[in-house]
Amino acid sequence: MVDPKVTLYWMCKTPEGWKRYPAAWGRNGKVRPAFAEVRIEPVEEVAAGRKKVETKQVHFPVGHYELRYSKDRKTVWENVGDNASDAVTAMDVLASKLRARVAAEEAGTTIVETPGRIVLRAKANEYIKRQKNRGKGRAAETFETAIEEFLSLVKVRYADQLTEEDITDWYGKLRKKGNSDRTVYNKHVSIFGFLKWVGVDTKKLAEKAPSYTEKEPDAYRKRQMQQFFSFVTAPYHRIVFQVLLKTGLRMQEAMYLEWFQFDFENRALKVVERDADGKRIKDGAERTLPISADLIVQLEAWKETHGERRYVLGTSNDTPNWKWLDLLKRLARQAGLNCGHCPSCRERQECEHWYLHKFRATYTTNLLRAGIDARTVMEYTGHEDLATVLRYLSPAELPETQDKVNAIDWGD
Repeated sequence: MVDPKVTLYWMCKTPEGWKRYPAAWGRNGKVRPAFAEVRIEPVEEVAAGRKKVETKQVHFPVGHYELRYSKDRKTVWENVGDNASDAVTAMDVLASKLRARVAAEEAGTTIVETPGRIVLRAKANEYIKRQKNRGKGRAAETFETAIEEFLSLVKVRYADQLTEEDITDWYGKLRKKGNSDRTVYNKHVSIFGFLKWVGVDTKKLAEKAPSYTEKEPDAYRKRQMQQFFSFVTAPYHRIVFQVLLKTGLRMQEAMYLEWFQFDFENRALKVVERDADGKRIKDGAERTLPISADLIVQLEAWKETHGERRYVLGTSNDTPNWKWLDLLKRLARQAGLNCGHCPSCRERQECEHWYLHKFRATYTTNLLRAGIDARTVMEYTGHEDLATVLRYLSPAELPETQDKVNAIDWGD
């Protein structure tokens, strides 16, 4: 009988010599490169009458991944290289093969491997690597997340196994997980772009993309911002959200913001494509935008105490900070700004109306309301077309128009 269980290990160089530990997995469900799960002293669980094994994740930079599985009742160790993503792919592929063999044995049949069939996960790695090599770093991250989720939900090994039913079931699973119609559409575009590249006839899977209703861009109201910033007093918190509000930067642009991008004398910020090391931050053309006088004052004060750091809005370890969304949700809740009605508020006390991209929408809306022409706004925000910018030209807030409505001669 074939044992379908496959385990991933990190064979690494430690201060005590070469050792083999289980690979460490992060909270996002992905392997942490070059990290291992190292066993700590066992803790007695008196009530349960058994021992609990405690582990911690330790970084060992030198090593390679190995797969552990059984063949003919013997343990086999297979070297699958030092790349975490490739190792996970190899593990999934091997596990799929072993499960198929088990099913075949139980059915009294034999599996014959068909050469030339397209293995989706292997092609996914190739596709993502191709995007990265083309300099499309941000797009590669989007594709990687979408494809990983697709493969985990559809559970199909070969491209020629995909059916229309698989796709409609996938749409349903995405919606059950809480994805909006727009998000389902975006994921459809990403996955079908990958499948077309693989060579799949996507028309047979879905003639049309799933539909959605285009919603108007949502911006924070002036009163919300006043209440939010009256509560936010920590200097780091204030500078992060002031920059997001008054520059309209995308999250990744703000995360990797460096001091060399600022021209304090001319009150300007240059949004760059690559950082000082040549790493691509964003796709598309660079742009320069004006900075308000009050934000310049805040940035100059921040630079006096943090100017020696590389990243303007980085962590205490001077690395890009990926946790602003959690911070925003927490601050909004503490400031009493949760709507209290959305499902997210009721289930987790995290209001769905507070999110990072909304600062960018607010910036764009405020520029348009200030009378700056749409084409100039497009240059400042980095939008690719005028129609997208004009969607932010929403009506003024009710208090701003009330006096004008009161002054109308209705002729009655």
